[in-house]
Amino acid sequence: MLRFLGRGSAFNTDNNCAFFAHGGRLFLLDCPMSAFHKMRIAGAEKLAGGRPENITVLITHTHSDHIGGLGMLVHFSCFVWRIPVVIIAANDDIRQDISYVLERLDGCDSSAYTIISPEDTGFTPVAVNHALPLEGRCFGWSFDIDGQRVVFTGDTSSLEPFMPYLTDGAYLYTEASAYDSPVHLHIDKLRALMPELKSRNVKVFIMHLDDEEALCSAAEKIGAVPAPLYIQADN
Repeated sequence: MLRFLGRGSAFNTDNNCAFFAHGGRLFLLDCPMSAFHKMRIAGAEKLAGGRPENITVLITHTHSDHIGGLGMLVHFSCFVWRIPVVIIAANDDIRQDISYVLERLDGCDSSAYTIISPEDTGFTPVAVNHALPLEGRCFGWSFDIDGQRVVFTGDTSSLEPFMPYLTDGAYLYTEASAYDSPVHLHIDKLRALMPELKSRNVKVFIMHLDDEEALCSAAEKIGAVPAPLYIQADN
């Protein structure tokens, strides 16, 4: 389903970012600067399997390890790739924040991007509890790819908001933390939910890792796997 340009947490070298291609478009889930540079090197056409009609970015929240490369993506897509960027903002607050960053701070050409709401896009925002200063502006996403349910948590302290969306056989891409923090999902919380997830045949992938070695080892023991990283030699 999804491939990742990075699966690290905020203070890692390769911040968390997933992508997939569908219907002639290239979709990104968040856009940190580390992911933009990998995109720039690989090329949008390589990632999409052909020239995409647009690059659509779903925003989970506005921490810099999630949107730090968004302005550069808009600039580069406009002047080099000549590909429009569409940004899906989960609510109006996020729309205004993204608009301010791109227009006022980054000086992006307004014709190079469009910010839209998720209505009628097939993408459902799922409100989560993450960082208090961003209360009401943190989301995960639920959507289908060719009939296959995909749930992407973004940064969250709990999987509870996503349980109604985890239908039989769903693909769950969930953050997992080795450091016990009130704003992230500790691996023990995921471990406790694995019996329920397995009963629903949910395939569990861990991402946004703060300690790759420890979390990959823990994931193997509970039946989860690390989110698959994009390798430039991939097709």
